[in-house]
Amino acid sequence: VVNSLITADEPISIEITTSVAAIDNTFPNLVKDAKITINDGSQEIIPVYSDVTETYSSPQTFAEGTRLEVRITHPDYPNVISTVFIPADVSSVGLLTVDGGIDTGGLVGDLIQVSFADPGNQDNYYRLKVSYFSETVGVWVPFIFPKSDPSLAEYNSFALDDLSILFNDELFNGQNKTFSTVAPSGIVSRNTGDKFRVEFTSISKDYFEYYRSLQRATDAKDLTFQGSYNNAVVIHTNVLNGLGILGTENGKAIVLK
Repeated sequence: VVNSLITADEPISIEITTSVAAIDNTFPNLVKDAKITINDGSQEIIPVYSDVTETYSSPQTFAEGTRLEVRITHPDYPNVISTVFIPADVSSVGLLTVDGGIDTGGLVGDLIQVSFADPGNQDNYYRLKVSYFSETVGVWVPFIFPKSDPSLAEYNSFALDDLSILFNDELFNGQNKTFSTVAPSGIVSRNTGDKFRVEFTSISKDYFEYYRSLQRATDAKDLTFQGSYNNAVVIHTNVLNGLGILGTENGKAIVLK
C-alpha cells in the first residue's frame, strides 16, 4: 500500500505499508526496505527511508506541470508503478472585509473571500480550508466553511475531517469564481496581526476521487443510503499492481490581517 500527497515545490514523502483485510486481527506493517525510484523526465530520484518520519523522503522538489513516474520494487511484493502530474496553481487572491457580513447566528462578522480564474476546457479539482488565528493558544484553528454556494453541491463536493472542502469545477468551468464566508462574530476581535488563513490549492483528480470513494464507503454504511440497496464500494487507487493513492496539489496559504 503506497500513500503520499506530493505538493509542488515541497520535499516528497511516501509511506509504504503491507495490506491487510478489514476483518484481519492484525494491523498493517511498515515496509522499510523497498526501493523507490522517481523519474521526472530529467533525472532519477531515490528517496531514503527515515525511522523518524517512518516514510521515504527526498529533498528534491517539483514544479507545476511536472510528470512523475514512481516505481517501487521489493523482493517480497509485486513491483508497483504510478504516474502523476503536479497541477497548475490558479493564483487565488484573498480579501478580508472587517464586519462585512452576517454570520450564521445573525451577528455581524468578518467577510472572507477567495477569488480565482478557473481554467476552461478541462476538469479541475480544488481544496479549500479556512482557519482563524487563536491568540489564546497561538495556533491556526480551522472552522467550517458553509457549503451554501451552489457550486458546492453535495454531489461534487465533500468535507474532510480537517474541515477542508474538496470540490470540482463542474458548475463554473472556465469562469472567474469567488467563494465567500462570514467568520463567527468576534472570533478574532482582539487580534492586531494575523486574523485568518485561507488555504486554496489545485488538486489532482486522483486525490479527489480517492476521498470521494472514501466518502461513498462511509455513506454506504448507513442503512438509509440509497434505500439500503448498496453495492460494494471500491476505494480509488492510482497504484498499478498495488493499493493506495499518490495525490498531488499546488497552491498557497493566504494570510489575511
